[in-house]
Amino acid sequence: MALIMVLLLLAVVSALATGLTMNGQMEVAMAGNEATYAGARAAAEAGMNRAIAGIVANTTDDLLTTFNDTGDASFLLTEAPPYTIGSSGQYSYVIEIFDDDDPVLYPMALTEAQLTAMGEDGDPLTNINERMILRVTGLGPNGTVVRVGRILESNVNTETSTTTTTTITNPALLVAGDLSISGSIDITGSRGNVHANGDMTISGGGWSISGDATAAGTFTAGQDNTGGVQGGGRPSVTVPHIDANDYLELATHILHADGTLTTVAGAPACTLVNCGWSFSGGTWSITGNGNGAADSGTFFVEGNATISGNPSAGGTGQNRVALPLSVIATGSIQVTGTPTLRPHNGLALQFVTNGDLVVSGNADLDNTIVEGQSLVREQILISGNPDLRGQIIVQDFRDCGDSCSSVVTANAITGNMGIIYDGSFGDLISEETTTVTGPTTYFNNIVGWIEGM
Repeated sequence: MALIMVLLLLAVVSALATGLTMNGQMEVAMAGNEATYAGARAAAEAGMNRAIAGIVANTTDDLLTTFNDTGDASFLLTEAPPYTIGSSGQYSYVIEIFDDDDPVLYPMALTEAQLTAMGEDGDPLTNINERMILRVTGLGPNGTVVRVGRILESNVNTETSTTTTTTITNPALLVAGDLSISGSIDITGSRGNVHANGDMTISGGGWSISGDATAAGTFTAGQDNTGGVQGGGRPSVTVPHIDANDYLELATHILHADGTLTTVAGAPACTLVNCGWSFSGGTWSITGNGNGAADSGTFFVEGNATISGNPSAGGTGQNRVALPLSVIATGSIQVTGTPTLRPHNGLALQFVTNGDLVVSGNADLDNTIVEGQSLVREQILISGNPDLRGQIIVQDFRDCGDSCSSVVTANAITGNMGIIYDGSFGDLISEETTTVTGPTTYFNNIVGWIEGM
């Protein structure tokens, strides 16, 4: 019996010893696993801190597109992943960035309701809500993996700067397009300036401009014969839209396209047949000479108008008296004679045309103290020896359709033209706004914490 009892006690003691040994081994293994997990967790946290520092400091890269939407964030660091910690290399980490609806982050596909709540579309390559997931995976011995995550929000800022340039000008000649000048032109007066919103070319050496000669485009001249500045690359000047119909109310007489004339109520009746105008083929013309060649007035012409005679209000030679006569035409105006004219209406408009203005004779429009203004929708051609007093504005419109006919196709001044202008028509104020788009910067903020993604 004693032997049996001893054997039983030995068996019990052996079982207890074996259990204690196995429990101790398990505790040691668990402790080792906890240490390994803690090391991997520490590696993940170290990687997270390193990634956050790099991301916050980086304002030049769009994080989602910089790493091509693959999750690779190695561009933030100097070496390739995984990144080891310590000399033994037992622990390391991997840094990744994903769009917050990337399927790799979720064990199951996101539903439409979930995507709507997130403000996303389910495409991992398109970041709609500017929200991303920063994930760091800590790696340890024996395949230990610990993942920690942070929610990133990226705010995009594109820098722009706006500059407004104000231009104040009151030139004797203003052309919205290109302008070619040749011959012996002489532009004088306190506002004897010339400006083109396109290119300006001045050839020859006999020209003189008392003020500025400038262009918004290129400027070409053989020499400097200006009293002010000359050159290109200057701000454009806003040229108002020109339409003869806007000035119909100034007319004292209307010359219709069917060859009839109407005298506006309250205006003096014509003393001459059709006030000295004749009609042929859609064009109204003045061909008479001297005093009595045409009646004074502001004539609104439906179509083209020509002046090929020498109308005046009397006198001869240098003593000729200017006839108060203005022409507003829906077509082109051509002056080929030697008229001596001054503006008739209260706005001092000499010529207004929806087409071209061609002056190729010896028009004398400066024999008066009244400065006149000529408004041209299309192009202007001046040749011969005209003398003008006032301002010319050319819109340089390229096609006015059936409302007018094109006589010339480019703006040019040749011959021996003279203009005197002292600025009666006030300054033109233009504002040009230039917006420059600068670099795009990205401001990334950590707005949430995620465990085990």
